[in-house]
Amino acid sequence: MPDAPVETAKARVREQLVRAGFYEARTMPLGAADGPDAVAIRNPISAEEAHLRRRLLPGLVRRVEHNWAGHNRDVRLFEVGTVFRAGHPAPEEWVSVAGVVTGARRPAHWSEAAKLPDMDIWDLKYHFELAVKVAAPSCTVQPATGGAAAWEAVEPGGGAVRGWAGPLEADAPVWSAPLFGFEVRLEVNPAGPTPYAALPVQPPVERDVALVLPAGVTAAAVGEVLRRAVGPLLERLEVFDEYRGPGIPPDHRSVAWHCTFRDPARTLRERDVDELLGRGLAALEGELGVRRREG
Repeated sequence: MPDAPVETAKARVREQLVRAGFYEARTMPLGAADGPDAVAIRNPISAEEAHLRRRLLPGLVRRVEHNWAGHNRDVRLFEVGTVFRAGHPAPEEWVSVAGVVTGARRPAHWSEAAKLPDMDIWDLKYHFELAVKVAAPSCTVQPATGGAAAWEAVEPGGGAVRGWAGPLEADAPVWSAPLFGFEVRLEVNPAGPTPYAALPVQPPVERDVALVLPAGVTAAAVGEVLRRAVGPLLERLEVFDEYRGPGIPPDHRSVAWHCTFRDPARTLRERDVDELLGRGLAALEGELGVRRREG
């Protein structure tokens, strides 16, 4: 059974961000209210964790502060998780992707004596564009309104804003680098119908045939001619051997094929298969100069 569309989208985003050097984090979905439409918990564990999160970025910022407390200056984290917003008659929820970056632009190397440059707003824009490309491919990245050094992911035609990227505030030590982050709503495309084909009830007829191919003739070209000449009764065609040496003309090669024939309406007889295979061999010789290997 194929994965649900949302799981496929999550896996695609995770692969892209890990490839870009990010580490995945898992934060608590509870915290303080960070907006008027925060969803309150009826029986919270504590007063500081009495609401469901509206965004992923606050939790990632706390993870960065935790890394700074351990004197880890270079941090790249991302999270794929559910966020919530108060609505009627029930709260709304969706999956978002968020990331934070701070510190050196790339890992240090022993051969480099100079201090590496820190990531800046343009590094953030690069990572934001990568995330939008896989998380919300229908959106475009453009400067945010208001004049701040930030960007937004906007739906086509100037539609709704689906993501944001810019500098972040945090409880930072004096030796830390600027902190940047992005968050974008995951775009999930509905799955199409699953193709179905009934199991065949007629038995197959299998033949192995070795063909001598002139120089420059590819196996793909041979397969295309065979399928076209034989038609739909050639169910499967596989290459299983190649030979060059005595008995084969110079600049030629022998390629062996395993052919499977099947008629969904009736049982094929040997003479039927001989006729189909002969039709294909005649087409190969006429179009590509390919002949059946004898002996």
